[in-house]
Amino acid sequence: MKKIVCFSLVLLVLVGCLTGCNLTQTLLDNFEDKSDGVAKADELISALSENRIDDAKAFIHPNTAHKSDDAIAQICEYFEGRKAESVELISFEVNTSVGTSGKTRQEQLSFQVKLDDGDSFFINALYLSNTEGTGFTIFQVVLGVF
Repeated sequence: MKKIVCFSLVLLVLVGCLTGCNLTQTLLDNFEDKSDGVAKADELISALSENRIDDAKAFIHPNTAHKSDDAIAQICEYFEGRKAESVELISFEVNTSVGTSGKTRQEQLSFQVKLDDGDSFFINALYLSNTEGTGFTIFQVVLGVF
């Protein structure tokens, strides 16, 4: 009987080790389907790369919309007409809270964007959903990551 229990435990550990290799990517894939921010980031990057400033402003949270004009223009200028060839989700973190002001959901996202000319850069973003609206409060282009 002891041999069967030991064998079962060893087999369980072995199966856990072999299936856990792709656990992080599986979790990211699952969160990607349930995230509002991931889909919106793809659309925002497309709008920025095509210099559609008014469309890009629609993705900004109402709390920060008044401060976003210069930042959106700078990001559009960085693209210089180049298109995003791929947008890869690197990290995803969700924080949900309920308080006297209602329910708040924050999605902290990181992406790697590859452009059609071979350049690439990273984006750190914070997508906020609360009683005041939904949208990005942070959408930061990061260059030269070491």
